[in-house]
Amino acid sequence: MPSIRTAVRNFSAGLQSLREQRLRALLSALGVMVGSSAIILLVSIATGVQDDVKSQVSDLGVNVLVVVPGRIEEGTFNPNFGGMSYLREVDAERCREVRGVARAEPFSFVGGGIRNGAKVASPLIAAATPDWFEMRPVRMQAGRVFTAADDRSDVVVLGSIAKQELFGEVSAVGRTVEINQRTYRVIGVTEDKKQEQSLLSFGSFQNMVYLSFHRLLRVQPDLQTARIMIQIRPDVEPKALIKQLDKVFEKRLDRQQFQVLTQEDLLGLIYKLMGILTWLLTGLTSIALFVGGVGIMTVMLMAVNERSAEIGIRKTVGAKNSDIFQQFLIEAVVLSLGGGLAGLIFSYFADLALYRFTPVKPEITPGIVALAFAVSVLVGAAFGLIPALNAARKDPVVALRVG
Repeated sequence: MPSIRTAVRNFSAGLQSLREQRLRALLSALGVMVGSSAIILLVSIATGVQDDVKSQVSDLGVNVLVVVPGRIEEGTFNPNFGGMSYLREVDAERCREVRGVARAEPFSFVGGGIRNGAKVASPLIAAATPDWFEMRPVRMQAGRVFTAADDRSDVVVLGSIAKQELFGEVSAVGRTVEINQRTYRVIGVTEDKKQEQSLLSFGSFQNMVYLSFHRLLRVQPDLQTARIMIQIRPDVEPKALIKQLDKVFEKRLDRQQFQVLTQEDLLGLIYKLMGILTWLLTGLTSIALFVGGVGIMTVMLMAVNERSAEIGIRKTVGAKNSDIFQQFLIEAVVLSLGGGLAGLIFSYFADLALYRFTPVKPEITPGIVALAFAVSVLVGAAFGLIPALNAARKDPVVALRVG
């Protein structure tokens, strides 16, 4: 009980000293505020982007496997991953014969842009089969998706963002667009309001332009199958089916030329790459936090010298070295905590502005708040340690003489 009263007394003495030196305390806490706000902003933005990516991948649909034309080992891409794909439509046909597979469809990415007169857009252009829309049902803003009957026609389905860029408020269905110097008739426009303000909306399904895979294969025989999308039956465990699918592909391809991935695999890889980038940027911004900590240490060392008389008087009336140590360490931690709290408040309003006025959707989670306070306490304790030790070791007689 006496130790609690002593701690409270030391805490009160520390706060009193900070109140008496308000301006100095404010300036020393400013460095911690800058460093902590930079870290909080980075982590909150990264958290928001991760949720955005998760939403995009989840939009592929339930129980969907993706076959990619390369191998991902220990979280890194095969160097040839972006090169030529060895996947073929026949691989999708063989996958459909595997028990537990509901659908398997070839999927290709088409380069170039899309034009309507003078208006140009650069969405993600994909070649898909009619069954792709069965695998991933879409809401239609207007018109329809293509069917097997459209395999001999140059038709296109626009995403709502691409439609807005090319046609504005005018109806696009029935009108024509030009893709890679070929004219296509618009038969439908998809809609996905959920991701309208997404940071990744430029590459989302809402902005995607769909061409008929088989029609494009007729006019462009060298068309590559960039992905094979596999939908499995609801009662089948995705990972349990991967070994069977591997055997199908190994009949024709080397293991380095393909990999069957679950949605969790895709997210895990993306999160790992994003995590590396986030930690790198956090490390760089931590320099500001270090500078703030040095500022606190400098101010506290100056305070120890200026308050020698106070230290001497407290020791002569019975204060122990541990009491003096606690008081000065508490002052450093309170300074750092104040800077961290100010940084958190600043970050909250900065994130709010980003959320409202930009496609970036940062998220401040309880974990981020806890991180902010933990880092602030750690900085205060680390950089306040030397000043607190110097104060505690002062000889009361010498301190009174100097004061």
